[in-house]
This record gives sequence, C-alpha cells and structure tokens, in this order.
Amino acid sequence: MIEIRAFRNEDPPRLAAVWRAADLGPAAMQPMTPPLLEACVFSKPYFDRRGLVVALDDGVMVGFAQAGFGPNADRSGVDTREGSTLLVAVVPHPRAEEIGDRLLLACEDYLRGRGAKVLYGGGSAAMRSFYLGLYGGSDMPGILDSSATMQQVFRRAGYVEHDRVAILQRALAGFRPPVNRHQLAIRRTTHLRVIDEPARRSWWEAATTTGMALRRYELCGEGDRLIGSASFWDMQPLASVWGVAAAGLLDVEVEGGKRRQGLAHFLLADALQDLSREGVTLVETHASRSNVAALMLFSKLGFEAVEHGTLFRKP
Repeated sequence: MIEIRAFRNEDPPRLAAVWRAADLGPAAMQPMTPPLLEACVFSKPYFDRRGLVVALDDGVMVGFAQAGFGPNADRSGVDTREGSTLLVAVVPHPRAEEIGDRLLLACEDYLRGRGAKVLYGGGSAAMRSFYLGLYGGSDMPGILDSSATMQQVFRRAGYVEHDRVAILQRALAGFRPPVNRHQLAIRRTTHLRVIDEPARRSWWEAATTTGMALRRYELCGEGDRLIGSASFWDMQPLASVWGVAAAGLLDVEVEGGKRRQGLAHFLLADALQDLSREGVTLVETHASRSNVAALMLFSKLGFEAVEHGTLFRKP
C-alpha cells in the first residue's frame, strides 16, 4: 500500500537513498548524502516540513517531492501567491507513475493551502528556494530534458510549457577578452572591482546562497560609482562529478541608463579572464528562451547550449 506523508526528522538518510536510485539525469549531484540535503534543503530559513512529501510502500520510502516559493518584491521574505513543485523523485517501481502523480498532487495541495494561485513545475532563477547546487547546474532550469521521467509527471497532471531554459557552457582554455576601440574606450573610463565572499544584498540572496563560495565582479565608473555587477559561485561539489573546476554565473546586471552600450559584454569578458587565471576551466550559465538579449550576449562570448530545461505551469 502506497502512503503519502510529510517529512519527518528521521527521513534524510532515506531521502538520500531515493535520490541515488531515482533517474534524475546527469545534472543531479551524485552520490547524494544527508549532509548535502541539510545544506541545500533542510537548513533554509523557510523550510516547511509540510512542503516536502514522501511516498512509502509498506514502510519503504520509494519517492519524494518538494514544493517551495520565490521571494517577495523587496526580497525580504517569501511570496506565497506563486509556488512551484521543484522536484519529483521516484525510484524504479511497478507503480512509479501513480507514486509520482500522488506526490505532485500532495505538493499542489500544500501550495494552494499556503495561498498559491499560480502553480509551476520546476525551479527557476526567480524561484530557486531549494536544490541550487544539487540539481540543474549553475541555476535552477525548470525540469531538464535529461530528466524525461520527471517531465512526464507534470505533463500527465496537465502542466504546459511556460518557458524553455538553455544551459550554456564556455570552456575557458585560451580565452581572451576582445580588443577593439569600443572595449578600449570602456576600459579607459571604468575599473573592475573583485570581491570574494561579498555581503549578500538581500535576505533572499543570503537564504539561497549561504554556504556557497561567491565572487562578485563590480564595474565602476567615475567616483567609484557602481555601473554593473556579475555574481559567480564555485560549483563544487557538483562540478567535481564532471571532473572540472567550474564557476556558475548567477546574475549579471547593468544600471538601467547604461544598458545596450557593451558594458555587460566588457564586464563578463574581464570576469571570465580573471576566473581563468584563478584556475577555473569552465563557466556555466542559464538563459531563458525569451531573453534574446542575454542569449546574444552569451553567444558573443562563446557560450554554447549543452542542455535545455522546461519550466512548467498549470493552466
């Protein structure tokens, strides 16, 4: 008999075992351990045991799923008006489809009970409440195409494609920033500031990245005025599975009045060169299909798509 219930304190070892046995695809951290789950899930200040549901077959855990929320407008707390079921993991089982469907339904009930009016499937840059660093690479990419079984759970429940996310990578061997008149003009009027372990800029950023090694590059103009910034994180231990030293680009921002002047390209090119000097051999970032400007920027810097994910939404 399949039983669905909320998380209990004795569950972490069995959750790790389910993760190891489930077919989550190559972008899932392996081997999973309880300490990794503690760091990326249970220790979050907004963790709610009711949002992590497990499935048991005669007392043996055979699956789990977790739901969460994104930040409010000033990023000082969570906004429960929109929620997402981030992952549905099921071990090989004769009733695997039923187990996945019931886990997703339990997550939907939890989200609606907290006030959610919009339901998503998969995490995203806007909703990375759990599993950043454990699934999906440098950020949360919805549900990856390589996790086809998990995608089918959402499709069976009537979810439709809300967005497509490209997972982009750039090897840094031999990388050199472009040299042209425009880039030289920017270099004459700006300077780059590199900050290791920068102060988190909001409660949400602290909650989602505490425990990760961050490096922030800040492009400054006259009078040390901040023009733009780019934040990277050391993708260990996930990148150790790939056998490379990798950095993940979480965000790049340029002051509104300074956009479309080549500053983001300049900032990222200098950041990539600095990371290469520090021994990083691969940089990964994610970009929404709808963000044409970002896709063009990363293409100019030599990034290539290696995988795609789908962010689902329930109509």
